[in-house]
Amino acid sequence: MVRDTVGGGLDRRRLLAGAFALPLLLAGRGAAAGEALGVVSMDLLITELMLTLGVAPLATPNVALYRRLVADPLLPEEVRDLGPLAQPNLDYLRRLAPRRILLADWQAAGLENLAAIAPLVPLPVLAGREAAIAHGEDLLRLVATLLGEPSRADAPIEECETTLVHAAAALRGFVRPVYVCRFNRDGRNLSLFGGRGMVGDTLARLGLANAYDGRVNGFGVTNAPLLRLAERPEAVIVHFDRGAETEAALARLGRSPVWRALPAVREGRLVRIPVVYPNGGPRSVTRLARALAATLPVLRDV
Repeated sequence: MVRDTVGGGLDRRRLLAGAFALPLLLAGRGAAAGEALGVVSMDLLITELMLTLGVAPLATPNVALYRRLVADPLLPEEVRDLGPLAQPNLDYLRRLAPRRILLADWQAAGLENLAAIAPLVPLPVLAGREAAIAHGEDLLRLVATLLGEPSRADAPIEECETTLVHAAAALRGFVRPVYVCRFNRDGRNLSLFGGRGMVGDTLARLGLANAYDGRVNGFGVTNAPLLRLAERPEAVIVHFDRGAETEAALARLGRSPVWRALPAVREGRLVRIPVVYPNGGPRSVTRLARALAATLPVLRDV
């Protein structure tokens, strides 16, 4: 099995050795190849990476969650839904008879029983000490190698790097710090993104100052009360649009004196962008960079 190394970094030599020991031989079969190969993904990031490579998994847990949290690349309708992420439907999975089950390394201990159905391939989804964007690119290369088509990773990685360069140029001279957050439905709490996670690394690559410099978990996120957004009154607040959940949150926030008193809200420095998976790979980085480059420059003088 492929495992991560001490410290969470992606040891390319070790991982690629494991990848070559488990070839899946995509051989140019196209977007439905995951079904033809019998590849199941148990993790949102792994599903995103497969779809970025043009390969739909045979099945994945909680299809609705992928569509709500990741959204892009689109998950084809024919991908089977295995039910809850923590308790996948084992009988259904057994009937699907997959050849390989790709999962996050942190899931491996809780999903060991799946090994009775098909070989498990745990992948190191957490960047650890490695920069999140570089880690995501390495992980995309690894998944492409597992699928037997390593060159499929080249184009999306090149697109990601080119987008970062162009977005950084568009944002040159933008000096306001930026909060990136997701509002909870209750209108009182939020998730703040920072540290070395994908969102924090993307801000750094774009030359933007992250307004939140506090502690985060291994995914680069922390839960915080609304008042945290008052700590940097000059900041811009960027938040992810999660549809009905965001609408409910904004309706409650609109009745909050704390919210209405925030300088960013009073002065029109609130930016709503399409949902991007904050733990995503090159495709999510590309989308986030484009969204920030498209929305922030107009706020330079606000």
